[in-house]
Amino acid sequence: MSKMMKKVMALLCTASMSAAMLAGCSSGNENQTSKATEGAAKETTAAAGETTAETQKETAKAADNGEKKRIGISLVYKGDEWCAAVDQEFNKQAADFGYEVNIQDGNLDNETQVKQIENFITQQYDLIAVDPASPEGIIPALEKATQAGIPIVVFDSATTYEGIVSYVSWDSYETGTLIGEYLHGLIEKDHGGKANIAVLTMASPVNIADRIKGVKDALKDLDITYVAEQEYEGNREKAANIITNIKENIDFVVSGQDNGAWGAVSALQALNNTTTKCYSMGAYGTEPFDALKANDSNYQGTVAVSPSKLVKATYQVMDDYFAGKTDIPKVVNIDLDLVTTDNINEYLSK
Repeated sequence: MSKMMKKVMALLCTASMSAAMLAGCSSGNENQTSKATEGAAKETTAAAGETTAETQKETAKAADNGEKKRIGISLVYKGDEWCAAVDQEFNKQAADFGYEVNIQDGNLDNETQVKQIENFITQQYDLIAVDPASPEGIIPALEKATQAGIPIVVFDSATTYEGIVSYVSWDSYETGTLIGEYLHGLIEKDHGGKANIAVLTMASPVNIADRIKGVKDALKDLDITYVAEQEYEGNREKAANIITNIKENIDFVVSGQDNGAWGAVSALQALNNTTTKCYSMGAYGTEPFDALKANDSNYQGTVAVSPSKLVKATYQVMDDYFAGKTDIPKVVNIDLDLVTTDNINEYLSK
């Protein structure tokens, strides 16, 4: 192993995070996408849909009795910073919305979440909210909830089950567009409209491809050379190896989520490269925010998904449901925040 690669590996050992921990949450939960419901559950029967509508109407009518509604919430995970913040926001905002909540940790395990939902059903909760670890595996439990007349709201990660009140998440294509438009300005201003870009992508899930498409569409009128577009499988070491092995000059690295960006940063630092700028399409927490506050020479920006906004939108869907509204959108996308070295302090002060 060369001295250079040993240096890369040493940096990775101190910086890497478990890809599995990110698998079910915002910046790392790669199931969420505004298009996730477009091909959802074609096998779901019309009869099941009719039953869902009937039971949800009955629940909505029964809700207006002056009692505090009991909400069972199954989080996909509580073990990373973003998911922990979502947990805190559900607890914090429950009082504002007047709900009694029971928040469970799914621990990235479908079987655990199935049991949690079954317990919510047994305890006759007024509504169940879930961020599923498995879009398909959770369906039998959701079907049981529907049969029991308990409405379901899904947030963050998508499911292919159609019998839900709404799915609250964010638009992955817009995520890419925000990064792409920002880079467009930089490339025009500082690079004469021409740049070399390395793209770190993932084959699954589909929302990563949506993010990459958003970037490319925003840059299509510029002279862009994509010197690499390779899969890093959510792994920092693989991302670092990709960047290390690129022979061409790289102006920008764009990653589908944060692990790829940090793998690239570690490789660039090992190469003493302070000119290549890295952008992540999904990050939240101490590591990215501290880097942006410090004006890191390589890590320059990300799209942040606000736990507060996600939870507020989820509770608002519940409010609308219990108010008997019939025009609740099947998909609710929250606003996103482009956070860079220029506006990080403003973002954190909100």
